[in-house]
Formats: sequence, C-alpha cells, structure tokens
Amino acid sequence: MKTVALAAGLLVLAPAALADGPTLEPALAETLKRFTEAFNSYDAKAVASFWAEDGTLISPVGEVGIGRDAVANVYQHDVDKIVKGSRSSFQPQLVRKLKGGLVLLDLTHEMQNFQMPDGTVGTMKLHVVILAQEKGGSWHWLDARPYAFLKPPPPPAR
Repeated sequence: MKTVALAAGLLVLAPAALADGPTLEPALAETLKRFTEAFNSYDAKAVASFWAEDGTLISPVGEVGIGRDAVANVYQHDVDKIVKGSRSSFQPQLVRKLKGGLVLLDLTHEMQNFQMPDGTVGTMKLHVVILAQEKGGSWHWLDARPYAFLKPPPPPAR
C-alpha cells in the first residue's frame, strides 16, 4: 500500500521535476520576477532595494558594493558601461535550501541586445550566484556574484 502511494506521489511530482529548471517557492519566484523588472528598468535604487541593508554585489568587471547604496552605485556603473539597452532574463538552474531561511540560487542571466566587448551587439550569457534570505515574509539578496564562464582552451596541437 505504501509503495502504491509513493509511486502515485512520484507520478504527480514528475512533471514538476522535469520542468525547465527547479521550482522556486511562490514568494521567491515573485521576488525574482520583480527583481527582473527592476533590472530591466535600469533603476539603480529599485534594483538595490532587493539587497539586505548589508548585502554585497561584485559585478562581472570586479567592482564591489557593500550595502544598498554601494550596490546601487555598482549597478549604475554596469548600466552606464555595459547593460543599457539590453533586456535581461534570469532562469534558476539550482536552488539549494539552507538553514535560517537561506537559499542559494544558481541562475542563468541572459541579456539580449547586449553591447559585447568587441563592439558588436548580441546575446550575453552570464551565471549568477545569489545567497537570498527570507525574513519577515520577504526575500532579500545577501550576496550576488554575476560572472561569465571562460571559453575552454583549444585542444593541444598534435
């Protein structure tokens, strides 16, 4: 009887497990949606409002912001240099629940219409790791680390 119940439960859960990426709990999914909207509005104060008061951001170019005002400055510098004109989406790849209301998020960050380092415009894909905390019914980013993967080296000559 327990085996049948377990099998039935797995069948119900299987479509969610096979969906694109992990499932976020509804409040965190809503927070990520609102963050994406703020990010695409290029409003540095709105973006920084998603961070905890002492949260940190290290940008892809290595600029460090500690605290909301500094996070806003780092984001604004990224807008001015590389983000303006692009449209971002964030797709969860891994969600790891930790103790204390903490969640570690691994996200794919795709930017359409991005100004590439070589001057062309195209799609830039980054990876973002965010340590988020739920406190008082809302989610805030404690730490965020967006980065790009290096291209693998060519195979050795033979």
